[in-house]
Amino acid sequence: MPYSDDEVIPAIGAIPQTERMFRVSWRANLDHSPSGVPLLPADYVAKAGRNVHVIDVRSEEEILGPLGYIPGAEWVPRGELDGVLDRLGPFTPVVLVSRGGERASEEALELSQSGMKLVAAMRGGIVAWRDLGYSTTRDPSILERRDVLWTPPTPAAESEACTVDHVRTHLGAPGSVRFLKLAALAVHGHFSCVDGRDDGGVIGTPGGDAGELLVGLRALEMTRGKELTREEVRALFARHVDAFGRFYMHTDVAAANKSIATLRADRRFDEALQDVDSPLSWRRFWASPPEGLRDTLAAHAVMPAHVGCGHLRLSLTEPERYQTRAGLVSDFIETFMRERWSGAREAEFVPLAGAHGERAVLNVRVSGKLQPYTHIPLVSPSVGGFQVFVQHPRVTAWYRAQIAALIASQTDLVGRVDEDRLHEQMQALASHQLRRTLTTLAKGLPIYDVTFEDERTVDVRFAGHVED
Repeated sequence: MPYSDDEVIPAIGAIPQTERMFRVSWRANLDHSPSGVPLLPADYVAKAGRNVHVIDVRSEEEILGPLGYIPGAEWVPRGELDGVLDRLGPFTPVVLVSRGGERASEEALELSQSGMKLVAAMRGGIVAWRDLGYSTTRDPSILERRDVLWTPPTPAAESEACTVDHVRTHLGAPGSVRFLKLAALAVHGHFSCVDGRDDGGVIGTPGGDAGELLVGLRALEMTRGKELTREEVRALFARHVDAFGRFYMHTDVAAANKSIATLRADRRFDEALQDVDSPLSWRRFWASPPEGLRDTLAAHAVMPAHVGCGHLRLSLTEPERYQTRAGLVSDFIETFMRERWSGAREAEFVPLAGAHGERAVLNVRVSGKLQPYTHIPLVSPSVGGFQVFVQHPRVTAWYRAQIAALIASQTDLVGRVDEDRLHEQMQALASHQLRRTLTTLAKGLPIYDVTFEDERTVDVRFAGHVED
């Protein structure tokens, strides 16, 4: 590689925490070809948000052809990239895209060798993007933006109230939002938390996938009048991952730092942590800790101070208020960790950086009936330091119906369960928990209903404030 990890991920305090964590995530997802080409998967690029320059290097005929181009992409044809380093600097993240990735790989390698530290080609190109179910566009307006690189918006002052115009600026120009087909979401997408610190494009719900499956498990207990055992939680979790694929749970830097301090003080971890001294090495440790320490580490993972998702932590510490069981929440978190430790690549543990600074709550919807081919917008909670809570209520309700159907079909584990009744219980419980989380984390914030009529037309309307 033409650079070291220390260059990209400097010492704590050298750059803002959010920027440092972004670089850690970039490096964790980055791969290199045998010839040294830096590569990133299409799914990472789709959710990377507006902080990343996605540059299409194909010809005019190709970008307007049958495959189209990525919404929000910039267009700098191959052979015209010489000035990108001077214009953006070495640490601006850039992903290059071509048809299958070959031409983008050549350009990415050249830019990397010339001094760009955060540059990569998208593995598989636009073909891989479409194969994953992400939408493309053939809007000819990109021709007017040849060699024009995107400039991040200036965030509103902290004292300034969030308005419809702020929300529109946050969403980006018409046609720049990325979309994922609903059917693709069901098999290899995931739900992220509503947390405003995520600068990637998300489909949001409180707690993400973790929050939704916990709702399903607790609703099952309420419907049956019987608590789930730890073994049943593990079995249902495994079957959920088998059915839906990727599974998201997040933490944050504050919780991670508390966990690190606790582990450092625990003498049982001395030997295992001798060479664990960087963000990437800590990621590797949490992904695959020594077998003999896993029971102890699981006990650390369910300590409230070490749970970085506010929704899950509140569920764990205030179970009566959330109409749940602390034992169920802790069993679930431990199950997630053990699945990761057993090698389940689908279980994604995402760290978020920085402090909460959300300015509004966005309810994101698409018009019309949800169909397998409906395009669902990926909205970034954080853009240029401007944070909002993001939730997709209609898509989440659809997802709960799928979870209810899956749980009800596991008769060998749960017996006979009425699917419709389970779904109704899930909806009621999720609505209750959403109110609890918003009144704790977002009380008084304005609410905006954001409705995508199509991929270029969005309606933004003020819908009140978060109240008790």
